[in-house]
Amino acid sequence: MASVEQTFDPFAVAEVETVRRDLARVRAGGCPVTGVAPGIGFVGHHGRAREALLAHEALSNHGNFVLEAPGDGPAPPDLITQSDPPHHTTLRALLRPGFARAAIVEAAPWVREYVDELIDALPVGGPADLVGEVALPLTAGVIARLVGVPEADADALSRDSLAITAILPAPFTGTEEWARLERYFTEAAQHRRAVADPPDDLLTRLALGEIDGRRLTEQEVAFHAWQLFVAGLESTAYTIGSTVHQLLLDRSRWEELLADRSLLDNTREEGLRHGSAIRWVLRTVAGPSELIGTAVPENGRVIVGLESANLDEEVFGPDAGEFDMRRPSARRHLSFGHGIHLCLGAELSRTEISVALEALLDRMPDLRLAPGFRYTDVASPMFCGPARLDVVW
Repeated sequence: MASVEQTFDPFAVAEVETVRRDLARVRAGGCPVTGVAPGIGFVGHHGRAREALLAHEALSNHGNFVLEAPGDGPAPPDLITQSDPPHHTTLRALLRPGFARAAIVEAAPWVREYVDELIDALPVGGPADLVGEVALPLTAGVIARLVGVPEADADALSRDSLAITAILPAPFTGTEEWARLERYFTEAAQHRRAVADPPDDLLTRLALGEIDGRRLTEQEVAFHAWQLFVAGLESTAYTIGSTVHQLLLDRSRWEELLADRSLLDNTREEGLRHGSAIRWVLRTVAGPSELIGTAVPENGRVIVGLESANLDEEVFGPDAGEFDMRRPSARRHLSFGHGIHLCLGAELSRTEISVALEALLDRMPDLRLAPGFRYTDVASPMFCGPARLDVVW
């Protein structure tokens, strides 16, 4: 296992240019697994990252997104993003109907309604922050509806969730934010079990469904429901923000998309690739793997660099670091993962991004970056995207 010549910390909070310069240096090293700390390796090439995501027996999903032991607070159960088959398979089957294609197609009209309501609330002509005033409220409202959270509660749940994801991969179950979230979702589970005719939503599926022949505990329902909520919150919102930023940074792109809406799907996929909202996932070495050889010991950790894989010049060309709405290979990105752990909400995310872009094109054809706007990255070791996006129209 090679080590980088200069310090490379995949969990550092740094500007996107700095992070991507380091990732390019790691890929240039050519080693399948780069050592970043004792017992921790980093996989940064597209092909190797794809292999790692497929090697679910040798590279366990246990502990994904959390590097250290839980510490204070309740120990998380085996969440869908942190479990292996057969438990993962059963849990995914329980939740899949809520993310079925028919359900997502049915959701598109009310997703557009959400976007229109948010745009209507903006000051005429701006300025406005598209991330804070449109993208995040949109994704919070949509996932809240699917999970079964009243719209009035979505904002408070979002604030606590954002505070937790800002510290990942550090432990979070001992925080005040998690205490509030656990209490909220536990009470919601109790309510679903007490009423005669509970609503048809993901919370009800969790509260009344069975996994491996038993009903989930209230704590498990709370963890699972929150994970679904937070999974639908940030990454899609930042992708909307980063995609619009790229379209306005060179405004000829925005004009081209206005003139030819057939480019929208590929623009969305390029936004997912180039924005790469989730930078990495974690795996735990559970057995021998040709990918890692003896590079990482058993129970060691492998960081699969999704952002790095999405910028791999061997797959996306020498201009992989640039935004190209016509890039033919854009859909080969790994932003939703790959294999059995492919993001359950991938099509929901795609729908939200497409609908948001369509609404902005329809309602704000003169959209521009606000004078004096300076791009600032969200302060997170895990997420990539603009902290805000100030626009006028």
